[in-house]
Amino acid sequence: MKRKKISIAAARTKVDEAESRELCPYFDNLPSHLTAHILLRLPFKSVLICKSVCKVWKTMISESQFAKLHFERSPISLMIRTRHRVSRTLYLLECEPDKFEIGSNNHVKLAPIFKLPLRSFRDKRDQINIESKRPFRAARLVSGKNNDNSDRGRQSLYIDCNRDIDKFDIVNSCNGLLCLSDPSFGNPIVICNPVTGEFIRLPESTTNRTRVRMQGQAGFGFQPKTNEYKVISVWIRHVKQANQWVFERVILEINTLGTTSWRNVEVDPQISFSSLKYPTCVNGALHWIRFEDEQRSILVFCFESERLQSFPSPPHVFGNHNVYCSRPISMGELKGFLYICDPTFISNVSMWVMNEYGIGESWTKIYNIDTSFNPLDRVPRGYGLSWPIKHFEEGAAILSYHSFNCFTYYEPEKYGFKVFRIHGSRKNYFEVIQHIPSLISLKDVLKGVNIEVLNIHSRCAKFKLRGEKEVLSLSQV
Repeated sequence: MKRKKISIAAARTKVDEAESRELCPYFDNLPSHLTAHILLRLPFKSVLICKSVCKVWKTMISESQFAKLHFERSPISLMIRTRHRVSRTLYLLECEPDKFEIGSNNHVKLAPIFKLPLRSFRDKRDQINIESKRPFRAARLVSGKNNDNSDRGRQSLYIDCNRDIDKFDIVNSCNGLLCLSDPSFGNPIVICNPVTGEFIRLPESTTNRTRVRMQGQAGFGFQPKTNEYKVISVWIRHVKQANQWVFERVILEINTLGTTSWRNVEVDPQISFSSLKYPTCVNGALHWIRFEDEQRSILVFCFESERLQSFPSPPHVFGNHNVYCSRPISMGELKGFLYICDPTFISNVSMWVMNEYGIGESWTKIYNIDTSFNPLDRVPRGYGLSWPIKHFEEGAAILSYHSFNCFTYYEPEKYGFKVFRIHGSRKNYFEVIQHIPSLISLKDVLKGVNIEVLNIHSRCAKFKLRGEKEVLSLSQV
């Protein structure tokens, strides 16, 4: 007599329904708008967990209106990227103060983990699709021994990658989206949402680069008046004269996200720079810290007027630095305000905020945190960047990243001084990106209708890169 087979999926469904009734009896009686209001107040990581609880919550969280409202409430976070030859893995560190209450004996896993696309995504996708139909050849090409203790004795599939053709640099973050560029030349190539896995390739530039030397800079921002996202590509053009490369002019191109071409924008011939860093979008304009010889200043491109020009700087800030300063000054945006984080001296960090946009006299030093007190004496001095992680009106709180996998958290009025170390990586350095994760689909922000939206959650995502570490954790030192 044959035993009757029971569908595992059907059995699992019955268990899920029973668990849902047992664990969430009160949510069944709540109006949907109250459930949404509760979910909107949860941190990002908790929302992702809730998305897997039941179909009703998944549908609610997946709605575009919910994604927009949750993003508006979300605090700043950090994305951490390891320094492998080709690294596509991002680890989320939520920067709410209570996240730093962990003790020295506890290790908090950095999660969730997101993936960036590879520059040769199409080629890798086609290769895997073709070779996977020939399993023995595929295994020979991309299979290798996994040395991790957790997977000892198992075979893992790897994508064979090359830094020169596969790695992206991260230009900046804007409204939950990342702009990715070619690390060799600096030209922007991709816009992606690491949370949804969606990304689009930007059109190729038509600028003539024959018999000239071009050095690229980029920036990505949002224009509220037109509800458009724009990518800026700035090129320094040099021509050869008497066997020497001589600066000729600055070339600026602009692409509106969703369109298929770049437009050239005229630039004042008096404007020059060696490099641009910390692209920051505030008030419908992109700002950079400009490096020119040994001087620093702020340069801005306004999306409405399409002019590249100088911008008021905080008094005496840039004069205290030179290009070779070991603790770099940085710029960013928090709750719509442009700020400068100024580690002028080795013992403190000053925070400057522009209270009225565009008014130089409105730059105000809102606090100065003394970082000289270090009872553990385990944090290297003179390294890393600092970020404010609370709204300026709520008090002083900064997070500083140092070499040797260390973060230091300063909140004088509550926590004082704490040191945290990242575990799980063979490298002593990380790339840290200020970012607000977003559930908003890239398809909802595109202007064009014929733009192909790709997704990292393809067959490529099942394959690892060699040296790619999957687990990082944070603990107090």
